[in-house]
Order: sequence, then structure tokens, then C-alpha cells
Amino acid sequence: MIALLRGELIKVRTTRTALGFGIASVLLLLAYVLVGILAGDPTTPSDKRESLNVGGVLSIPLLIFGIVGATGEYRHRTLAPAVLIAPDRVRLTLARLLAYMLTALAVGVAMLVVALAVGLPLLSSQPGGDLAGEDYAMIIGGGLIVASLTTALGVGVGVLVRNQVAGVVGALIWLFILSPLLGLIDEELPSFTTLPAAGVAGGSEDDVLSWGGAVGVLVAWALVFNVLGLIAEKRRDID
Repeated sequence: MIALLRGELIKVRTTRTALGFGIASVLLLLAYVLVGILAGDPTTPSDKRESLNVGGVLSIPLLIFGIVGATGEYRHRTLAPAVLIAPDRVRLTLARLLAYMLTALAVGVAMLVVALAVGLPLLSSQPGGDLAGEDYAMIIGGGLIVASLTTALGVGVGVLVRNQVAGVVGALIWLFILSPLLGLIDEELPSFTTLPAAGVAGGSEDDVLSWGGAVGVLVAWALVFNVLGLIAEKRRDID
């Protein structure tokens, strides 16, 4: 398993996908922090924590990163050689999942460094209460948890659908169109989808989910799609 994980990490490191998503994620976070602090004028600890909510920003690009990474094997038809080396497709898929989660954690660390390095000096000039230790724990711990779990969810979606375009477009439609429409059924339902849960896990406040509940929602989504993906993968023929 360690050899498989090492091989998957090498593949991730030697492609431009991870670098591209990493740079895009950091730039997106930088814009979010600057706009949130300079234009949002945060004064309460809750507002200040929200302005450094790495988890909320991470959830979209790293979800897509997981989908693109997992479907790349099928798009470029590189899965068959990998299976010849490692016939156990469950172990191979799990190694790929761990490789992308570890890469996402590295991206999460980079984003946290940028967020804190840029945001804290700006927040120090804002009036109101300062962030407490538990706020920093939520920002840092929540950000890293969201990074790993949303990427894991993306890998599960990618393995399940295999088609890169369908996976990415379907995820965006679900995130921005279908998920909000769940509120027409019950106003609390959207809180149990990926974006709101990632925001709460990263430090936002919500009337429906607690921090632990938000993490549980992300775990459940990632677990369901990865289990379904593994089941589907075992039954497929290799092209």
C-alpha cells in the first residue's frame, strides 16, 4: 500500500493539475480575505473569523481538483497500465484517494499561511474584539479538515462517474443550482449539503449545524461517494 501511495503521489506531483489548482486556490483565498476585511469592515470576533474562513473558500476548487484528478486516469487511459502493476483496484483507488487528500492538506497549509499572514495584520487595525484561541483552532483545524474531505468527495465522484466533463459540470450544477433549491422542500436541507457544511466547518456560524455536525456532514458525503465509487470500480472492465 505504501508503494502504491508513493506512486500516486509521484503522479500528482509531476502533473500540472495540482500546481494549477493550488495556485488558483491561494489567489482565490487572497481575494476573499482582502475583500472580506477591507470592504466588509469586520468588528465582531465572528465576523473576523468569517473573513479568514479558509474552509469555505477551499471547498469548491478542491472538490473540482479531486474530480479532475480521479477522472484523469480514465480520460488519458492511464488506468490500464496502473492495474497491470497493481491488480487490486480497491487498493489502487484507496492509494489515489490518500494521495489527493495529502496533496489537498498541503494546499490547505499554504492557504492558511497566506490567510493568516495577510489577514491578521489587517484585522489588528479593525475595532472590536480579538480572535480567541478557539477561533484560531477552528480556522486552522476546520480549514485542513475541509481540504481533505472535499477533495476526498471529489475523488469519489470522479471514480463513480469517470467522465471528467460530466463530473465537473454535474458538481457545479449540484452546488450552485440544485442544492439551494432543496430549501423549497425544507429550509434546513441546504445546510446539509457540501458548501454550507464546509463553511461552518471552516468557521462560519449556522442556525442548523454545529461545527461537529458540519464535519460529520462532510464525512458522510465523502464516505457515500467513495464507497459507491469503489463498488462501481470493482465491477468495471478496464478499457
